[in-house]
Amino acid sequence: MWWQAFSLEGNLPMKKMLRVFSSMYLALVLLGLIVLSCVLGGIIPQGALPQDYRDLFGETFSQVILFAGFDRVFTAWWFILLMGLLLINLFLCSLIRFPSTLKLYREGFTLNSCLLQTKPSFDLCLSPGRARDFLQQLGFAKPLSQTVDGVHYLYQSRRRLGVWGSWLSHLGMLIIVVGFALGQLLHVDTSVYGVPGQTKQVPGHDIAVQIDAFDIILRDDHTVEQYIADLTIHNTKDNTSVKGQSKVNHPLEAYGMSFLQNATGWAVNVSSFRGEELLDERIVCAGESVELKDLHEDYMDLALVVHALYPDVIMTPAGPRTASPHLNNPAVLFSLYYQGKLVDQNLVGIGHDIKASDYRFVLSSPQPYTLIQIVSDPSLPLVMAGGVLMLIGLFLAFYVRPQQVWVRYEEGQERVYGYAKKGADLFSDKAVMLTKEMNTTT
Repeated sequence: MWWQAFSLEGNLPMKKMLRVFSSMYLALVLLGLIVLSCVLGGIIPQGALPQDYRDLFGETFSQVILFAGFDRVFTAWWFILLMGLLLINLFLCSLIRFPSTLKLYREGFTLNSCLLQTKPSFDLCLSPGRARDFLQQLGFAKPLSQTVDGVHYLYQSRRRLGVWGSWLSHLGMLIIVVGFALGQLLHVDTSVYGVPGQTKQVPGHDIAVQIDAFDIILRDDHTVEQYIADLTIHNTKDNTSVKGQSKVNHPLEAYGMSFLQNATGWAVNVSSFRGEELLDERIVCAGESVELKDLHEDYMDLALVVHALYPDVIMTPAGPRTASPHLNNPAVLFSLYYQGKLVDQNLVGIGHDIKASDYRFVLSSPQPYTLIQIVSDPSLPLVMAGGVLMLIGLFLAFYVRPQQVWVRYEEGQERVYGYAKKGADLFSDKAVMLTKEMNTTT
């Protein structure tokens, strides 16, 4: 068969190399290094600036962290190498051990193989005529009669599927690792935000999110009960659409992606004027800006940054805050920059002008925006399948332990033997107790 090429029999250099790369020792070393790397990745902040590491760990340790790539553990070349070696190890373990496991399942459970056992799990003498009753109470209800070299035997095996436990566990782990690796390459995790009436393109995909409506349901104490976004998801590649609602903990599923209601905030309409001439009008969400120089090279180098909107503003010693979520007295905290320098920062009410020379900005129509998170992991079914295989393998390995029994009839005696590679002590103890009970009641 095709797998015989991977047999470990022989002493060829390739077979020695296969032994090394498929060894359990290598697997344990790799797993230990990967776990240690994950711990380091959890302790050391990932993706921070070099100065941040100097502030946290000092000059010497920060240089070690940056040189070794501990600031980006999960994308470092050595971590990818460790994962690759583990994949090779698991693949070879699964491939190389398949022939021997299959052979053991097909041919390893026979009376002849048992008769070659020099150290059976137990060797007991039964009262004449009690063998079949003994085997039945031990869990072997249908023994077969066989004759070997003129000697009569009863033989039965059970739980042969248990031999696949270790192999299925390795295969499941291999599939899980491959699934996670593919997930890092194929997964989608991005977001769009906007107000009703806007359509936002999903970065890097032929998908656009149209926000039809957005509603915030409040309880009597003004706490949020639910966010509801009515969405139309457009596939710009084939001109199809899917409509639905996205709520907190209830995403909209479309085109293999999940559209989750993730967050909200306030947006305001910003109109830009030069004198009475309208230069630009757009919806600006908190944290965004309007830069006139980007609109036209003849415009003044002005930038308005909208920091926050307070729907019902009140002033406190600690600064502005909102008395309620309702638009009773809305005001916007803004900053105004000229040629990159801060020239003004203040609160302004809706409808009031923010002036600079003959330019002005007017804020109007405050409304909440919705932030939709788009996630997709096409490798998740593969990871789940690997997890199921691994659980099945562990169950077979620990709870479905192969057992064999055979009874030898010779010179009026009935001698029963048993063999189990795993759990032999429990198997033997059960047989000994059962023998004592039967001999006592004889």
